Amino acid sequence: MGKIDHKLLEVSAKEIAGKLGFYTDEAMLRPVGIQKHGVTRVVMLSLMEYERLLRRDRQVMLTRDLDDETLDAILTAEPGERSQEAGRRLADPDAG
Repeated sequence: MGKIDHKLLEVSAKEIAGKLGFYTDEAMLRPVGIQKHGVTRVVMLSLMEYERLLRRDRQVMLTRDLDDETLDAILTAEPGERSQEAGRRLADPDAG
């Protein structure tokens, strides 16, 4: 499969209904925006692109939602040797 073009192809819902097979194939190459009354409301993507986006999805948690053990582990974590060395270099750029 070729490289995916990320530029959105915008098409009316009426056009999609008449050529679903064509636009399904088109969505394998680039996202297809489906418009209703001139407003894009839905985007059709290939499964591969959808799965790629899911892998990039990140969960956000508030510290108040962490259990005590996890919060304590974060609060008492010590930087590794490489991080300590980077900190020393940032503090004193002439040190090497």
